[in-house]
Amino acid sequence: MSLSRRGLLSLAMALPAGRALARMTAPSALIMGTGRPGGYYALYGAKWGELAQSAAGIDIAFRASGGAAADILLIEQNTTQLGMTTLVVAEQARNGVGAWTAGVKFQEFRALFPMFPSVLQIISPRPTGITTLAGLAGQVVGIGPDGSTGATAVPSILASVGVLPKASMTGDYVSQVQDMLAGRIAACAFIGAPPLPAIAAAAMGRKLSLIGFSEDEARQVARTSPGMTSMLLVAGVLPGLTTAVGSVGTVNFAIGAASLPDAQVSALTLAALRNQPALAALVPAAGAAPDAGPIMRAGIPFHPGAAAALRSLGLDIPDEAVQG
Repeated sequence: MSLSRRGLLSLAMALPAGRALARMTAPSALIMGTGRPGGYYALYGAKWGELAQSAAGIDIAFRASGGAAADILLIEQNTTQLGMTTLVVAEQARNGVGAWTAGVKFQEFRALFPMFPSVLQIISPRPTGITTLAGLAGQVVGIGPDGSTGATAVPSILASVGVLPKASMTGDYVSQVQDMLAGRIAACAFIGAPPLPAIAAAAMGRKLSLIGFSEDEARQVARTSPGMTSMLLVAGVLPGLTTAVGSVGTVNFAIGAASLPDAQVSALTLAALRNQPALAALVPAAGAAPDAGPIMRAGIPFHPGAAAALRSLGLDIPDEAVQG
């Protein structure tokens, strides 16, 4: 998912004028951007859409996308109305930083509700001998689909700790894992809820090294990449992982177009948060109590309809954190 710099600038200038008119009516059907196979957005998004249909009668169609950055771009293009993203990518979008934004500050997406945390998972087959971040220097590393959090953030994360791979390659999770196992790339560095399905499948019956971060390295990433923070890959989260491994991660949350009607967004939010066990059956990390704090502290505004739904569930969403 990509746009030229001129296209991004035209988009940023054209969209706000039609927002008030668009919010007057609810679309008969919505389109949701989802991630690629081998990641969790495709699973979570499909289930969320199913819950929205059964709980609120909202019809949702799905469009496969690269993930966090691609979903923001699709909403900005008015090609989709719903999607999912991460805090590190959303901060780049709102502030117009990161090469993928072309300097444009994206303003048409709104936070709906927190979903689950994602952690950077870096794996390499044991025969490569790569067991540390330093070992990735000069290697070819897979970073996930174009438009994903990994493709957007991993190169700068590695650079912040002084690691410069020979190349950072993008591609679908499953195909990149297959390339790694075939020796065509040295490692995969994906950001997703652990265990990312493609990584869990690769770890079954194979000896892989899970490459972690020291406390100092994790703090350096948090300083240089807003939206990233220290996290742990706990023992047992991957086959053969018997001790916790330090890493860095971010927060996933649902997003929607600013133009969506409040009542519809409220229903979409409640459909997910009132049915967390169903979502957690597919994405275990989605079972935790929702925490809107990181999204608010980052300055990502909530949609008014989402804020009303979150408040009805007992979450404190101040007025200054809401933008129509």
